[in-house]
Amino acid sequence: MNDNDRQVPQDTPERVRQLAEYWLKLGGGTAPERSLFDPGAIVALLPFVLVVEFEDAPFRVRYRLTGTKVDEMTGMNITGHYLDEFATGPYRAVVEGIQRSYARCRQTGEATVETYHWPNDRDLTRLVWMGLFPLKLDGEIRQCISIEDYGPLGPQPDPIDWGAALKV
Repeated sequence: MNDNDRQVPQDTPERVRQLAEYWLKLGGGTAPERSLFDPGAIVALLPFVLVVEFEDAPFRVRYRLTGTKVDEMTGMNITGHYLDEFATGPYRAVVEGIQRSYARCRQTGEATVETYHWPNDRDLTRLVWMGLFPLKLDGEIRQCISIEDYGPLGPQPDPIDWGAALKV
């Protein structure tokens, strides 16, 4: 997000833009209270949305709720799991970068829109856009509503079978 005018970056994918604009309306550019968030206002985005909870000492990100498209792309329902559980093998650096983005979001209370490259098993990467939008619980930033945009998905969306990878 642009700190000067609180505008959504121009090249942001439509889904991420829609959630950013909704979040901006809720808090005027600052983190709103979680109680103001109404899932019914963003029904079309819900398959791509994640609600995360921040934990301290050490800082961790726990998935409270994940949309169906997120679960499809990860190959499992990640609700209840921690982000750092996925920091294995070729995914470690990417997951650690995402973790730092969440930590920055928590510390600053500011939304962020950025991209990362997710590796797959064919030595290729998928460009993923993510928007992180902090939420307050009783005045303190404790959660975040996030969205991921995986770009155009063909008939083979390259899901990762995390259930097998993590031996769940």
